[in-house]
Amino acid sequence: MAFSTFRNAALAIIAGGVMGLSASTALGDEVVLRDGTVYTGIIVSQTRREVVIDTEISGIRTRIRVDRREVKSIVRGETPSSTPAVDSDDRPTIPTIGGRRDKQDEPPAPVVLKRDGYDLIMEVPMEGTFGQDIYPLSVKNTLEWGAEQGVTDVVFRMNSPGGEVWAAEEIVEVMADYADQFTYHALIEHAISATIWPSFFCDTITMAPGATFGGAVVFRRDGTGSAEVDKKMTSIMAAKLAASAEANGHSPYLVHAMMLSEAAVYAVRRGGEWVLTDEIPAEGDYETIDGPDTVLTITTDDAAKYGIVTSIDDRSMDAFTEVQGIIDWDHVVDEPTEIANKANDKCKDLRSKLLGTIISFYREQDVWAARNSIRGSGAALQNMRRQLGRYKSFLRKAEELSMDAITSSFEQVIEVDYWETEIEIRMQELRNTRRP
Repeated sequence: MAFSTFRNAALAIIAGGVMGLSASTALGDEVVLRDGTVYTGIIVSQTRREVVIDTEISGIRTRIRVDRREVKSIVRGETPSSTPAVDSDDRPTIPTIGGRRDKQDEPPAPVVLKRDGYDLIMEVPMEGTFGQDIYPLSVKNTLEWGAEQGVTDVVFRMNSPGGEVWAAEEIVEVMADYADQFTYHALIEHAISATIWPSFFCDTITMAPGATFGGAVVFRRDGTGSAEVDKKMTSIMAAKLAASAEANGHSPYLVHAMMLSEAAVYAVRRGGEWVLTDEIPAEGDYETIDGPDTVLTITTDDAAKYGIVTSIDDRSMDAFTEVQGIIDWDHVVDEPTEIANKANDKCKDLRSKLLGTIISFYREQDVWAARNSIRGSGAALQNMRRQLGRYKSFLRKAEELSMDAITSSFEQVIEVDYWETEIEIRMQELRNTRRP
């Protein structure tokens, strides 16, 4: 007798008789095992190791623990009102969705969606530098997975010094594609520079103790390679982001103050509440949050004081849900984190290959430009053509990985159309030189 069959039979004997499900549990949840056994009742809990279900066997109510490796599927039904499953705090227990394998050879755990009335919260990490550690593909893949699992709320846990604007903008575009399926929340530990793009696209913004938020200006490289503020581009982006922030219920004056040194934002006391404005009021009680000639970076205490964001006492999800008024909820973090990390690693690898190809291309271009010999020039042109082909292939891959705008952040790029023509012309010149 197979181990799973023997174990199930033993469970039935302990319960008091031969397995048989009563009609009173027919409308409950079902746990279907790989050997064909079906338990019907109320699922009490679910982890990556086991499923616990309250059921009846030969008229005797019992609680059975089933190894997840033996489970084929789980089907949610209408839970019988006469047999509620409760924890010590009298709240129904909700299983955690998904589950990672402890061993490579174990079958994947079946995914169980939330019960009615529960918010299913998916936590997505945004940690590191945009365009170097954080990529649009990680957000796209986690949101796609969350949509399949029935996630209701997405919490972006942000801890970033900023980075490349292209990545932040494309992340917002990805978020927009799924905006009708989730409520977005920004949980800020540090959200500087480019991080404000996805922050202001969220429905709510919450800051953890000691957090900072703001300081977003756009830099460009001058002729010497030094970075300087690109005021024109910053102004254009500030207007675009301010409109997005306002559409999501956030003050556009904050965006201007965080991006434009000449912009200011003031808090005016009206009806017992602080109201934000970009002009000094003619009368009334007001305070300066950020004056002209500086770029705003706001702390948790000040943001909470003026009602700009909600704040929490610690970084836990319990604290977050409490301030957001989310009462019945379940939380998943391991699976989306794993998905995000895998996507980010894939994009990092492509970024490295792109940069390596650009460096190799221009190194060969220097060899060709030196023209030490016909043979050396010919070999350099051949290598340039080879690197150009690799570059084009990587650009196509970048588009597939939602990072086709990545080249905007490079100091050097390869102008494909120009160099395809130029290499062919120079190769023809060398062929003509070799002819008698």
